[in-house]
Amino acid sequence: PFRPNFSAYCGRLMQELTVNLPGRSYQITIGTNHWSPSLTKILQKRNARQVVVVTNDALQQLYPDLLATELRQNGFETATYVIPDGEQHKTLADLTRIYDFLLERSANRKTWLIAFGGGVIGDMTGFAAGTFMRGIPFVQVPTTLLANVDSSVGGKTAVNHPLGKNMIGVFKQPEYVCIDLEFLKTLPIRELRAGYFELAKHGLIHDRSLFEFLQQQTLEPLDFEFLEEAVTRSCDVKRRVVEEDEHETGLRATLNFGHTLGHLIETHAGYGQWLHGEAVGTGMLFATYVSWQEGHLTEENYRRIRDFLLPLLPEVTLPQLDAIAFRALLLHDKKAENQAINFILLHSLGECFIQRQMSVETLWEHFGRFLETFPQACRLAA
Repeated sequence: PFRPNFSAYCGRLMQELTVNLPGRSYQITIGTNHWSPSLTKILQKRNARQVVVVTNDALQQLYPDLLATELRQNGFETATYVIPDGEQHKTLADLTRIYDFLLERSANRKTWLIAFGGGVIGDMTGFAAGTFMRGIPFVQVPTTLLANVDSSVGGKTAVNHPLGKNMIGVFKQPEYVCIDLEFLKTLPIRELRAGYFELAKHGLIHDRSLFEFLQQQTLEPLDFEFLEEAVTRSCDVKRRVVEEDEHETGLRATLNFGHTLGHLIETHAGYGQWLHGEAVGTGMLFATYVSWQEGHLTEENYRRIRDFLLPLLPEVTLPQLDAIAFRALLLHDKKAENQAINFILLHSLGECFIQRQMSVETLWEHFGRFLETFPQACRLAA
């Protein structure tokens, strides 16, 4: 059973997890109103001097130079680099602009990067940190629910290519992950729901009790006590998986549940048309449907998961798609192997497995039936 560690901080409780990897470890803290003392503490402990915050224009408007100003007042040399908001800017061209900014400020191997934003910012900052001068330290300060429970933990960083999502990247673990739930107050409900799918994913594949816990509460209004527990339990699932399989040679691939169709939706519709979590949520419903159709999941569990996901999903509309295009899109995905797909299926609630080298033709057949069964969740444009 999950047993969080609690520590008193600024008069409030804060939950802590530690990711233990070969030769190194890092801490995740989850709470409210703790980012400033927490960041200052870790940077002072590590003798950081120059700090560059990477964020996007939407957050810069909401919180103008928030982190840089606070850290500057605590004695650090700081600067902020702002990139346009949106998945469509998660590219090599935009990554190069981060390098330009660092070089213009004479950054070196002792410079620290701070990713202040959602998954796009976290991925790009992590990629920059993993490759600039062959590696500099960075910290994750995620501001979306999706980034809290997914991209901020585990060290997978990447940018997109027109032919496939996250196809160019590097493993780069953060030095620290600072999850302050207060930033969720300014998050639109659409973004909250997108993150909720990734949070629920961890329950569906590895922790039935987490899935059942999520069914007890809704996202509106925000309940920070509920969110703190849910995010901590979700991060703990990912922590355990990453500790066992840092570089995704086995178990970590199960975290791709829902991502096969999810990545297809993002790529085929055009990056930014659908949020990552929305696409993955649709992909999770598809993977649950396939699990039931293939005889791995009982009808009772299938219906239970379906009835949980369906009311939360957007109505995804995709451009026309035939079997040839479907095949091409899937085989560009990182989960493709020998002209087939390693597809994540469910045995039960909280128990998944990797169906290795599932044929694209089989998935295409299931996809056709899925569209007929769930036109309110996914359909092709006329």
